[in-house]
Amino acid sequence: MALAAQHCAHHPSRAGFALCMACRKVVCQECATTWDGVNHCRSCLALRRASAERRVPLLAWVGWAAGAAALFAAAGSAMAWAGALWARFW
Repeated sequence: MALAAQHCAHHPSRAGFALCMACRKVVCQECATTWDGVNHCRSCLALRRASAERRVPLLAWVGWAAGAAALFAAAGSAMAWAGALWARFW
């Protein structure tokens, strides 16, 4: 059956325009949105945007920065100790 013969899942008085690839509902031209070349309805698009907007919390970045600073401090101490040992025996 052609999409035009079917009706929008959200607006029953409108003809179908596209098929949402996530939920497989027929939607009208107003409800259809193309993202990365794929048609989505409003509700599926909202779910996809919400998952795309998830970001790493600030605390995780602070943890990584503290770990990197500790690693650099340990490496600096090891180099200073090795330099003192080198000067003492050679």
